Amino acid sequence: MHKIIALLIAVLAVLGWSLRSFFNDTPEGLIAGKKNIVVMGCDSRKGDTGRSDTLFVVMMDPDNKGASLLSIPRDTRVKIKGHGWDKINAAYAYGGHELTRNTVRDLLGIRIDNYVVIDFQGFKDLVDVIGGIDINVEKRMYYYDPYDNFKIDLHPGLQHMDGKTAIQYVRYRDAEGDIGRIRRQQKFILAMYKKITSANMLVRIPSLAKQIMSMIRTDMDMKDMLAMGKALHDMMEAGGLKMAMVPGTPKYIGGISYWLPDIPKMRQLMARMQDVKMNDKFRANTEALERAYNEPDAAAEKDGAAEKAKAGKEKAEQEAKEKKAGEDAAKKKAASGEMQATRIVHLVNCTGKEALGDKARRQLEQAGFRVILQGTGSTRSRTTVEGNSTGNAVADSLRRIPFDHVTRSRDVKDAGFDGTIFLGKDFR
Repeated sequence: MHKIIALLIAVLAVLGWSLRSFFNDTPEGLIAGKKNIVVMGCDSRKGDTGRSDTLFVVMMDPDNKGASLLSIPRDTRVKIKGHGWDKINAAYAYGGHELTRNTVRDLLGIRIDNYVVIDFQGFKDLVDVIGGIDINVEKRMYYYDPYDNFKIDLHPGLQHMDGKTAIQYVRYRDAEGDIGRIRRQQKFILAMYKKITSANMLVRIPSLAKQIMSMIRTDMDMKDMLAMGKALHDMMEAGGLKMAMVPGTPKYIGGISYWLPDIPKMRQLMARMQDVKMNDKFRANTEALERAYNEPDAAAEKDGAAEKAKAGKEKAEQEAKEKKAGEDAAKKKAASGEMQATRIVHLVNCTGKEALGDKARRQLEQAGFRVILQGTGSTRSRTTVEGNSTGNAVADSLRRIPFDHVTRSRDVKDAGFDGTIFLGKDFR
């Protein structure tokens, strides 16, 4: 599911920024330069923590009147404390804003002073409360998600966006993936930034502060929030907001798509954005992080080769079994007129996490099933199996699926497989 990123700037004018001196207790190997605030845009729902699929760091410099923003792609590969290697957006699901904050700190090598969290509804309300934003939509954008009943339907051209329309723009994701979406979200952030720091809006901020505070979660107080509004205006007048993204390349590791950060380039970028020189401890920290990224890649590729060889052997054995089973089933089917079990299924990954689809496939194959089609679908909570026959043979076959599920059955003529598995977020 595609999430938001432009949540930051709406918060920026009220984000709050203490003008007191910076802390001196910088952790080992980190650099301390500017005031750094991590902003998380989350897709949380009732009963579901969600993920921080919008993630960036705002860096504030009181002396040089400068502000900058670093976007972190949601697929960025990181090592999450206590959970191993994963995409960075999973940190919020594992441990909320605190684990996300620490994961960002360890990746970038900079101190993180404060955090801000905002969800879909908070974003829409925030855009509405400031009177909407004017955006030139660069191309036709259409997408429909039946699970969330969420539709994106935008036409090219300049238009005034309220909260409902704005969230369509910042969530849209096409063939460019997360990188193209980040460019659009940064474009929206700049438009929102300019409106919030305009003279007309600045005079309204004090009266809107409490209302805006109710739309976000943060560890900053009201005094700091109001101070930042003035600070941002000064910075906008002095030089504006500079934007960047974690440098890297897309890469598949163990069958999963990641954004693999270029550690040396990223850390050099951090030193420039923090306006400090790289010291020996920071260099050593950077080199250690780069080694950590290289080691699991080699291990993952080795494991992947072994897994592929094993899967090939199992596939050949399974095909031989299925051939014999198919011959027997054909005889029984002719006698009973009922669809016989094939132990063949389709698998649709609706968990929102690619690795779980591969895990389910391995479990199914180990249980004797053959997955002849694997894909992804809109996120759903419960794992559901749609059987292709109401007969006993298929029902017995589907009961052997090695994880919890609910089953719905129907009679499908000449289906050729037992059913379709829609893998939900309850799969572990």
